[in-house]
Amino acid sequence: MYYKTMSHPKSKEWIVLFHGFGGNSSIFYKQLKAFRSEYNLLLLDFPGHGKSPYQRDVNLFEYSAEKTIEIINHLKIKTAHFVGLSLGTIIMQEIAIRKPEIIKSMVLGGATPKLKKWGEFLCRLSVFYPLRKILPHMVPYRIFARVLLPKRNHSSSREAFIKEAYKLSKETYLGWVLAGLDGYTTFDRLKEKKNSIPKLYISGSEDHMFLHNTINYVNHERNASIEVIPKCGHVCNIEESETFNTLSVSFMKRVDKISITA
Repeated sequence: MYYKTMSHPKSKEWIVLFHGFGGNSSIFYKQLKAFRSEYNLLLLDFPGHGKSPYQRDVNLFEYSAEKTIEIINHLKIKTAHFVGLSLGTIIMQEIAIRKPEIIKSMVLGGATPKLKKWGEFLCRLSVFYPLRKILPHMVPYRIFARVLLPKRNHSSSREAFIKEAYKLSKETYLGWVLAGLDGYTTFDRLKEKKNSIPKLYISGSEDHMFLHNTINYVNHERNASIEVIPKCGHVCNIEESETFNTLSVSFMKRVDKISITA
């Protein structure tokens, strides 16, 4: 799995960045300056995204989590802050189940604990066997992007969402959607295996696909809080980048301060 690092001249603290479905590590271009001023960065590309080859015959969620743990161990990073978006928040939660001790805190942007029923219907329709044989995969992806990010103020994040997704192969698109629809329940499993990792959820008030379920989920988590950005859609790190950055860095700094005094 492809990764790259950006080093800070003085800091020994790390942030690991987890992108969303269809994107890659470049989707954090509006975070790099703010995050690099305080931390070392580790950026990842999930299988089939960016510079990482697609992996057949694996559970993509579990594989991505295991590979991330391997990379962190290889780089001799003892603990790190995790910052993720959308799909990336699921991979983060999978690592929290497997190896919580390496996670110092988690910032979950546009978290995706569960699709609404009509969103799940759209995804299932896009991978319905007769349709997926004849329909270019970017057709349902563009439709989903429009449904997920419908408003004019969502246009910049919607276009970034679609632009990066054009780099996906059809196999990658189908593989990840099917993996998500095959009953993968990372967030549900965490309800049974809870942890005390400090978590900050950041969502847009107009994230109509996921916000309701995210709020319900946060209410049942330990040591978790949520910030809802007004007039903002699902891809909050692009649409309201300054607010996202300020909330994220302030939260991580608070966790750093507590860990020093503990």
